[in-house]
Amino acid sequence: VNISGWEDENVKIGIITWFGGGNYGTNLQAIALQGYLRKLGYSVQLLNFEIEAPKKEKLSFLQKIKRQPQKYAIKYALKKYKTQIETRYQKMKAEIQRNCVFTEKITSEQNYIDVCNKCDILICGSDQIWNPNWYHRFYYADYDQIQSRIISYAPSMGVNAIREEQADEIKRSLSRLSAVSVREKKGVALLKSLSLQEPAVVVDPTLLLDAKDWNAIFPTQKPCEEKYILSMFLTDNASHWRAAQIFAKSTGLKQIVIPYCGFSYFQNAEIKVDTGIQDFLNLIRGAEYILTDSFHVTVFSLIYRKQFYTFERFKEDAFSSQNERIRNILEIANVSDRLVPYGTNRIDFKNDIKYNAVVDTLNIEIEKSKVFLYKAIGNCK
Repeated sequence: VNISGWEDENVKIGIITWFGGGNYGTNLQAIALQGYLRKLGYSVQLLNFEIEAPKKEKLSFLQKIKRQPQKYAIKYALKKYKTQIETRYQKMKAEIQRNCVFTEKITSEQNYIDVCNKCDILICGSDQIWNPNWYHRFYYADYDQIQSRIISYAPSMGVNAIREEQADEIKRSLSRLSAVSVREKKGVALLKSLSLQEPAVVVDPTLLLDAKDWNAIFPTQKPCEEKYILSMFLTDNASHWRAAQIFAKSTGLKQIVIPYCGFSYFQNAEIKVDTGIQDFLNLIRGAEYILTDSFHVTVFSLIYRKQFYTFERFKEDAFSSQNERIRNILEIANVSDRLVPYGTNRIDFKNDIKYNAVVDTLNIEIEKSKVFLYKAIGNCK
């Protein structure tokens, strides 16, 4: 799409999404959507507000017993690596502040409404802000006093089904949006009956920027002198870690781990605890292979044309499994064979990904997503 000429620096855009904290993907998607729109010439800010975190799920006695090893592993890691973990958080905080523009700190519901009304258009952004398990009207700008136009760009539902008691609230919130998009096909199926319009499927904001864009934001640092495999898992699954160790041993390559969960701090590998966002991207750029269960590590493996294997992070169930987002991006890129089933303890080697075809396929979806933004924002005024 030829997007030159439709941008307007006088159009003020407010993005409603998550940012901050220790999740690389959450921060990168916030940087990406704002960065892409600012690159086009818009005046863009992230709405600077936080709501109370959702209550943790109640576990049965057997579930609590089962999670004891992970619980004590993370407690030990937090104590042993306290300084490095604090360094990581400080790096990420500084990187977000350096690469994003924020509104004033929002301190109340009325303050939120007032800030929203200073924008010409509000974008309900990416990540799982629309997960029904932590539904909040903030994430839809669902207040009668808000006069700005509202669209969504790539929010993820993060569930397989919407419970009946949640459907009415979500339906009301969606009715305020003039253009609706989601990140996965599953989101279309879940929202189709609740929305006044059929949602479009668009790519994650991180894909709106290419490798050159990301390198401009986070320049390449000195690479590791040895060839290595990079492993990062968001969940403690002993089978997956076993598979990673066997894979690394079979290749004869060094293994580097970006730790996130309890077991990751205790792997037979080089543990990079104080990894900031720039460090994170640099490690992906330099890796020979990448092993992960993370959606965004998978996305950046595609952006940087790496050889990778992505594990299903969740055991399938009726409501809470989030494997769909991984399946969806691999399907779009036509590399579904890189998906490793949940609980696998050994990786079957695949032929190297032929990236020319992958890039062509991905670019089609990326262009469609840019067109969606063109149509949704272009008629803002």
